[in-house]
Amino acid sequence: MSTNSNQNTSNQNEVDLLALFAKLGDLIKKAFLGLINMIGSILVFLLRKWYYFAVAIALTILSAYILNKAAEPIYHSDMLIHSNATTNQYIMTSLKKLGDYAGEKNFEALANEMNISKEDASKIRGLKTFWLYDIEDDGMYDGIDLNGRYLSDTSVVKLKYQFVVRVDILDPGVLEIIETGFVNYLESQPYLIARNKQRLLELEARLNQTNYEIEKLDSLQKREYFTNPDHLRQQESQVIFTSEKTVKMYHNEMFNLLELKQECERDLTIYSDIVTVIESFTIPLNPDNGSVNYAKKLIWYFLGLALLLSVVIAFRKQIWP
Repeated sequence: MSTNSNQNTSNQNEVDLLALFAKLGDLIKKAFLGLINMIGSILVFLLRKWYYFAVAIALTILSAYILNKAAEPIYHSDMLIHSNATTNQYIMTSLKKLGDYAGEKNFEALANEMNISKEDASKIRGLKTFWLYDIEDDGMYDGIDLNGRYLSDTSVVKLKYQFVVRVDILDPGVLEIIETGFVNYLESQPYLIARNKQRLLELEARLNQTNYEIEKLDSLQKREYFTNPDHLRQQESQVIFTSEKTVKMYHNEMFNLLELKQECERDLTIYSDIVTVIESFTIPLNPDNGSVNYAKKLIWYFLGLALLLSVVIAFRKQIWP
């Protein structure tokens, strides 16, 4: 009797569970069909009100054209800089002052800081610096952090000695002058001058010490080669090496010293200034605020307005009975 009762209870539970799944399936089916019907209704409504959106597109084109004609064309260009005297942080913070002058249109102060004419300085409309990020940590940058996305992301490496300067300018023809002005400004900063001078002295001292170590190792290797009988044995006009490990040790140490010497010589020649311009400003072809760019920004406003008007007019009786 007890066995039959348990079987009936188990069968009843299975039936209830199957019924629950069936109801759930019906709900999902109805929700999916309802979503399809809603999307279809929206599409039909939009197709019927196509003339609202046609007017929105026409207004977008007209507004973009008018704004483009009324506004001064502004170009932007990027310059890649290598920080030599110190890390990026101080130099980027120092350049922020120039960006503030440009934003305030204080062209006289901007011209004095950059040692350029006021006329050339007045062509600058904006100046910003951006970090470079390295995803694979291979020493090569993968992109420009335009939105500050990776400033606090510890999984992405920021390059410590390279950054980007972006300038917004009215006349691309003065970009070369502006680039020289940036370098003039940085080379006039007392702190950066002192840091770079100290760095060059340290590099020269390291190079001299490296040359001394190379000569010392070369002399020691020759003495070991010609005088130590454990390294070289001559038998019947044959030369036999009995200690290759010591020779390899000399070679590895010599390679490391030569590599260190090349790094010092590179820094003293290529990176001898406070900063090194790796990639100069490129001449932009089209203005940043052209008709196309204005249209990309305005189209969403006009389309949203067209959608709102079409809905209000279509359901005006329900909204205002």
